[in-house]
Amino acid sequence: MSQHSSNSSSQDQRGQTRADRWIEPFYDLVIGTVIGQLSSILDSPVSLDDYLQYCWLFLPVWWVWTGFSLYFDRFDRNSIFQQSALLVSLIPIILLAVTAPQTLNDKISGFTWSYIAARFILLLLYAFTLLNNPDVRKPARMLLIGFNGGLILWIIGGIWTDYGIYFKISGLVIDFLTPWVARDELKKVAPTKEHFPQRLGMFTLIVVEQNVMNLSNSLGERLWDESMLIAAFCGLVLVVTIWWWYFFHQEEFIMGRIRNDGLRYSYGHMPLYLGTGTLALAVTGAVAEQDSERWLLTLGMSLYAGSLCLTTAAKIKQPYRFRYLLFTALLLVVCWAITAIIDEIWIALAAMVMTWLIYLYFARNEIKGRARFAPQTENETPEEDGSVPLRVG
Repeated sequence: MSQHSSNSSSQDQRGQTRADRWIEPFYDLVIGTVIGQLSSILDSPVSLDDYLQYCWLFLPVWWVWTGFSLYFDRFDRNSIFQQSALLVSLIPIILLAVTAPQTLNDKISGFTWSYIAARFILLLLYAFTLLNNPDVRKPARMLLIGFNGGLILWIIGGIWTDYGIYFKISGLVIDFLTPWVARDELKKVAPTKEHFPQRLGMFTLIVVEQNVMNLSNSLGERLWDESMLIAAFCGLVLVVTIWWWYFFHQEEFIMGRIRNDGLRYSYGHMPLYLGTGTLALAVTGAVAEQDSERWLLTLGMSLYAGSLCLTTAAKIKQPYRFRYLLFTALLLVVCWAITAIIDEIWIALAAMVMTWLIYLYFARNEIKGRARFAPQTENETPEEDGSVPLRVG
């Protein structure tokens, strides 16, 4: 990719080289598969402890992908070293998937050191940028220092296993906060307005597809009756509509409209990925008639809907934004009431899907065409009302 400069068209060329177009999709496919597979390692019934274990596995894997994605969108110079490092990082990422099931048996060292190896490769990339790209040394230095502190805590946690969880959590907190501390400098290397949303859209598609595959595999192992058929049908409707609703938001409010550091947009996808995985767990539980897993239905919906509000609400004109948030709040209140009142999970799932479809009808009509900002491409000014189609694949 072309080097960073103050020229916006130079920035918009990031992610457009031939190597990027084949390396990035392959990388996203591998790590998206890892995230999707995490929901398949839990056995029904899923308890709160099991779910927290799932979240603990999910966060480091998501953070690895986010770290590499933001680095390459901001600092990629189309270097052989950078592209080679990205491919090499797939080795510890694959090991994360291999070692994740072992953590359920308290064998966490493999997962820990795989994560450390992946993050170490990312730090090498930041050091490469610091040495070779003087235009962006200050933001690269700030990120390198903060991420290095987080990695050191993970290494201590991997060695001192008795208190390892506390060091690892502290390391993740430092990692999560570092870009926010450096956000003023990161505005100078903001994510691309088109390529980065397209990449997150593709990654979302991969994660949803993996959850669908896990769901279909679990369904194929069960004997069928009327309640299972209804639960499976409702689960299919839910998956299709949450996929469509996400890309509706992308087209209407995101493509070409990312401004400043892009942190809210990138971080806001974390609950979305976690929510889709949670919904996959819940639908699997509904087919298996695990009534104790009803809470997963509404928790997954809350994470998913909350993520869309976080990433797009600020880009909706008033008073439509207020109505959209009100509709979403009402949706979640009704969903929580459904799972509290209805004891049988498959009936709760059917009622929640009906509520969800009603919400989609009214919310879409309320916010369609209500974006605050016009899309910006490399040839447009903020005042021009261009159209930037979402491309996935």
